[in-house]
Amino acid sequence: MTDAKNALKKKARGNLSPERKRVDTARGVLMAMKGEIENALPAYMPVDKFVRTALTAINTTPKLLNCTRESLLAAIMNSAQLGLEFNTPLGESYLIPYKNKVNFQIGYQGLLKLAYNTGAFKRITAREVRENEKFHINYGTGEIDHEPCLSGDSGDVIGYYATYQTKDGGQDVFYMSKEDAYKYGQTYSKTFNDEPWQTNFDAMAKKSALIQVLKYAPKATESQSLVQATSYDGTSMNKYNKTNDGSITFDVDYEVEAEEVSSNEKDIPDNVDKETGEIKDKTEVAQDDFFGDDFKPVEG
Repeated sequence: MTDAKNALKKKARGNLSPERKRVDTARGVLMAMKGEIENALPAYMPVDKFVRTALTAINTTPKLLNCTRESLLAAIMNSAQLGLEFNTPLGESYLIPYKNKVNFQIGYQGLLKLAYNTGAFKRITAREVRENEKFHINYGTGEIDHEPCLSGDSGDVIGYYATYQTKDGGQDVFYMSKEDAYKYGQTYSKTFNDEPWQTNFDAMAKKSALIQVLKYAPKATESQSLVQATSYDGTSMNKYNKTNDGSITFDVDYEVEAEEVSSNEKDIPDNVDKETGEIKDKTEVAQDDFFGDDFKPVEG
């Protein structure tokens, strides 16, 4: 009876599409790595919930399976170490397929979460500024005056600001216009023409303002997770390695610095039509051997 059941299962699997097979194989690999993922996660995040999140992301974004398996696993392990859910409505972080690598983007809510987890901040936030609101900023004192419209139309968004106050009294603020936020995204994000920049621009602009203002925060407010998140934000993950002491290191491709980028076709990703700006299909390079038989998870 057992042999008959196995034969039926094998036959059923043979009828699955190549994409469905890769998803099922990815599920098996993640379940096999469950212990390693649990070791990477912070204590407050259950491993079962995180694995379900990873599988949901793969199901809803199957183009992640067109990326190298090493890249996808590195991005998943990076998110695990940071304790951030990815590709969910929470907006904590995003795994985005870019060419054959997974691009990691921290979200606005994820950056706030990591900042508050340091325990150093009394208040940290970012907001949009609309054209009919009263807004004043003083870089000298680090103070802002922002009055919303209590009635009528607030107008279109014209800018974004981020501000923090530490528990010991330190504070600062950073402002960027909407045009500056757009240029920032174009310059520093390989995936600017894709999600989440195109679907949630305001949140990504606020995140960009937060990253800038945190550069002025005292070093005492930094944590390993916050430094890791901002260091790897916008990078293409290559792979991860486990060192002899059990810690995990990441091999990533950093984005081109602004001064190295000229305003020509080098700014335009390969999946974007250089004449129309239309995003092309990014499934041209499929890797049918994703999580193939030769793959082995990093041993603990």
